Amino acid sequence: MSQKPAPSADFAIRTIQVASAPDRLDIALGVAAAAALLAPTVSLFLAASPAWLPGLGSVWRVAHLSGDTGLDSGPFMGALATQAVILIGVTLLWRAVATFAPQSGWFLPGLRVECQARELMAGAPPCVLLYVADAQRSVRVLATPQVAAQLPAGALEAARDALQAGMQAGDAVSAFASARVALRG
Repeated sequence: MSQKPAPSADFAIRTIQVASAPDRLDIALGVAAAAALLAPTVSLFLAASPAWLPGLGSVWRVAHLSGDTGLDSGPFMGALATQAVILIGVTLLWRAVATFAPQSGWFLPGLRVECQARELMAGAPPCVLLYVADAQRSVRVLATPQVAAQLPAGALEAARDALQAGMQAGDAVSAFASARVALRG
């Protein structure tokens, strides 16, 4: 039976504690664009007009694209206006949740923390990252593939649990120390 070699001491343990993981505007715009593009299709599937915002299509045509200006509003102007309102509304809603309630809202907090931790690990030398985002009340313990292969089974999970327990107790110094011991032990 082969045993895993003992972990070598040639990897670093990086610790990062941030007040809040940065917001991802690209994800907000992606979700908003998907919602705006799917709105007309969903409306048609539900046998509703794609210009379902009350009076939006007729108001838009009369106020902005009338025969006086020489522009033809066409049959899809109400749907386009609805898509614009959905795009702007979802983006603003996403940003409001991210700004005013960073620890709540859909899958946003975990996604923000995970994305930031993975970005910090991209192209890193052999290391383990202990990442804490206070506002999201979230921790991540990530290792580069070289280091993950050297660690004993369950070491990353033990480090994550120790880090989380220490952060919940309110002692960041002992939380990071406990996680380091769990990784090296």
